[in-house]
Amino acid sequence: MMRTSLFTALSVVPLLLFGNSDSPSPDAVWRSDFANPKLLEKSWQFEGAKFLVPKTRFFLAEAPESSLGRVMVIEAKKSTGVLMTAPKKVDLKKRPLLRWRWRVVRPVKVQRGKTEPDDQAAVIYFGDGTLLKQRCVGYRWERNTPVGTSGILRYAAGMMTVKFFCIRNRETPENVWVTEERDVVGDYIEAFGSEPDDYFILSVGANTQYSESDTRVEIDFIEFVPRPEAEQ
Repeated sequence: MMRTSLFTALSVVPLLLFGNSDSPSPDAVWRSDFANPKLLEKSWQFEGAKFLVPKTRFFLAEAPESSLGRVMVIEAKKSTGVLMTAPKKVDLKKRPLLRWRWRVVRPVKVQRGKTEPDDQAAVIYFGDGTLLKQRCVGYRWERNTPVGTSGILRYAAGMMTVKFFCIRNRETPENVWVTEERDVVGDYIEAFGSEPDDYFILSVGANTQYSESDTRVEIDFIEFVPRPEAEQ
């Protein structure tokens, strides 16, 4: 887990399956296009480098079994880092839901029953703020941490506050795709008592420097979908 820079320190509680569908939603108001390498390079940027610590790798790879035929790969070999983007045309006042599909290929290596270090095979963060004060919620794929674990963490002398949720761990088998849905606006309001800013950051990352693991997670898609009309 990263302790400096914008949105680079986070942890995580459970995500929900989006019905029985593993495909992108036709009603999505925003989706990251992992099928377009040029768009990915233009829209996302790396953050969280630390002196003498390797950088987590992010790249696209062919995956015939994925919904679009290509996935974002996150590989962390004793490394740290996040990839960040600022989604446009997402009206948070309508309380959209964040939805994504991912799988762990190589998990964090921690012996069963051992206390887990501040590492994760993959994380997805949502937050806002300035260089002097950031507030985020984060959803993490852990190893031994019980699913449903959550809490508040503070980093960088209190400049960064994170509400973390553990949503996946060793109970989900390797190489199994799972689709998640999260009310990120609701989670943010519950954590911090106010609405997030209209300008927000979405980021994905992995950290394995403490466990010295070599992990790999693949993300099929990330999107914002409308809340059902009855709940808006």
